Amino acid sequence: MTLHKLLYTLAFAVCVSAGFYLLNGYWRADVQVKPDDEKPIFTGSIVTSTAHNESGLRSYQVDSEYLEHFKKSGDTDFVKPVLWLFKEGTETEWRISSNDATLDQDQILYMKGNVRIFNLLPDSTLKVIQTDNLRIDLVSKDFDTPDHVVMTGDAFINEGDGMTGNMDRSVATLLNNVKGRYESIQN
Repeated sequence: MTLHKLLYTLAFAVCVSAGFYLLNGYWRADVQVKPDDEKPIFTGSIVTSTAHNESGLRSYQVDSEYLEHFKKSGDTDFVKPVLWLFKEGTETEWRISSNDATLDQDQILYMKGNVRIFNLLPDSTLKVIQTDNLRIDLVSKDFDTPDHVVMTGDAFINEGDGMTGNMDRSVATLLNNVKGRYESIQN
């Protein structure tokens, strides 16, 4: 009979401890883990994002091999981005590529490393602009860089230090140490 009492007491202790464990876990409040502000809130691979203006026409499109968006700063970092700017929402006018880029919450895109700007309109005399860094306001389409710039066209090559301009108006101005070479177009 003593063995039976010992087994009953042991079974009762196991049941009480299991019940206490289950009830303690059930009544305990869920623990919320705060997201790490230093880590991206979302990431993506092979991403395309298209933005439209107030009239509903395509304004620009960004393609990227990889991106990370950060909640705290509101910045989005791109790897191998390609920015496409549209003329009147239908025709692709500009293609801008770089190694990396950061888009801030004010819609300013900072392109870094091996920036190449291609004018895709067939009747344009300007074909390629090359620089190391470029800042472009995606709303107004104003752009600038303090770096060395090389502009290549059908019959010219211009280079200088620093540039400002506007993509919608197709205006680019070299600021300092401007040099140019022009060749006549032969038919």
